[in-house]
Amino acid sequence: MRRLLRDRQFVLLFFGQAVNMFGDRALLIVLAIFVKDLTGSDSMAGVVLVLLSLPSFVAPLTGLLVDRFPRRATMIVNDLVAAVLVLSLLLVRHPGDLWIVFVVTFGYGVSNQVFNAARGGLVHSMLPSELLGDANGLFGSFSQGLRIVGPLLGAALFTAMGLSAVAVLDAGTFLVSVLVLLALRRAPDLTRSGERGREGGREPGRLTRDLTAGIRHILRDAELRSGVVALGLALGAAGLINSAMFAAVDQGLNRPPAFIGVIAAFEGGGAIVGGLITGTLIRRYGEQRTAAVGFASSAFGLLLVIPTSVVSVCVSGVFVGLSIPMFMVATTTLVQRRTGAGLQGRALTAMDALIDLPFVASMAVGAFAIRFVEFRFVYAFSAVAFAAVAAYVLLSRRGSPVAAGEPERAEAG
Repeated sequence: MRRLLRDRQFVLLFFGQAVNMFGDRALLIVLAIFVKDLTGSDSMAGVVLVLLSLPSFVAPLTGLLVDRFPRRATMIVNDLVAAVLVLSLLLVRHPGDLWIVFVVTFGYGVSNQVFNAARGGLVHSMLPSELLGDANGLFGSFSQGLRIVGPLLGAALFTAMGLSAVAVLDAGTFLVSVLVLLALRRAPDLTRSGERGREGGREPGRLTRDLTAGIRHILRDAELRSGVVALGLALGAAGLINSAMFAAVDQGLNRPPAFIGVIAAFEGGGAIVGGLITGTLIRRYGEQRTAAVGFASSAFGLLLVIPTSVVSVCVSGVFVGLSIPMFMVATTTLVQRRTGAGLQGRALTAMDALIDLPFVASMAVGAFAIRFVEFRFVYAFSAVAFAAVAAYVLLSRRGSPVAAGEPERAEAG
């Protein structure tokens, strides 16, 4: 970690992204709370979370975009577009404008997908492979850890001044990110131009091969395939609780929807610890075992919701928060480590697609099922699923040789 923090270019990038992630955390929880308050429906609040993940359906296109242009420039343009998109929330005045919230939410999901893949590719270019786990862990720690401040400030601003104030705050963080990225002129970046892609486009099937290169790379690599499949299964179970958490707060704790921000703050505390230790765990035990520890921690945390007391739910948040950077960072680092520079964008977006699609499907199921199933059963099922995934990861690791040495290089396409 010390070696990482001595890299001035990375520290500058991290500062800009920390500010950006703060705005994200403030806005995203508020969008769900706003829809819940406006409609009074747990299911409609769950729709917001579904829309954030739907852009996974266009992952091949966003991945190819990231691999065709310099990552820093892609991030700058993406930030500017996202700022304009978020400011359109200022137009929301009454329930008839709810469609604007949904459009912005979907666009925000597309923006996040492009930005995360571009940032992952840029970090891969900037740092040696042995520092990727620390870098991803630091980003994961702050991304999740900002749940302590972001949701609380977002909920406070929303309560005091409405949705517009949170939108302006988030747009400002995008502009700070742009300024930082403009200062990173000397950062190593993707040097490939788009000309090769245009020339290759004349070959029959070339575009199709380019679009599917990321997912083919993951599916052909046994270690990547097992890691991504495990994460997809776990997030498929996690998606069920996105609507259930509103019912847990409303029906179980008898608290208003804004109390979700308090729970998210406890998750953030656990995530700070999880993100900071994940890099060390990966170096000592490898990505797969680190992910398995994360899955087991989530299982225990979800079980703690079942008693439904304020204390148990908040402690649950700590364990769930601790787990998220572990399995997310471990899988992301595995994909980066075993993928060549020219394929980073498509591999990372392919990973997002493979884990988001079951997540989206389960969120849709959860938003429907919560009308008929008591929320405690949903949490119990998800906890059992996470425990099963942890066991699967450990057993699959024993059954196959652990990759070592240089990462496999796929076609740069």
